[in-house]
Amino acid sequence: MPGPSDRRERNEALRLFIAATAGILLLIIIGGAGLYYLVGLGDADPFSEGLGLKNAALISFGVSFAVILVMAVVSGGDAIFGELPFTILGFLIFFVIFWLMIAWIF
Repeated sequence: MPGPSDRRERNEALRLFIAATAGILLLIIIGGAGLYYLVGLGDADPFSEGLGLKNAALISFGVSFAVILVMAVVSGGDAIFGELPFTILGFLIFFVIFWLMIAWIF
């Protein structure tokens, strides 16, 4: 008869499977969208002027916030209270990297 620890391990395995599946699907969707515009099927010109720092900062904030939330949820909530300074520092590092890379690439 399965005990409470077996049920907990099953729930953890199910969460990990769902997170991995969502991550793989997201990568496939992003890769498909990138390939769509790279091949030239989209209306966007890949060599146009691009985004400025202001628009890149807005996009970077959303991406960084989503990444930090996913990391906090996957870690079991420990990153929310016990490691708050590291979480904030990680957010700022993600924000700056994403901000400059989005402005540079796009």
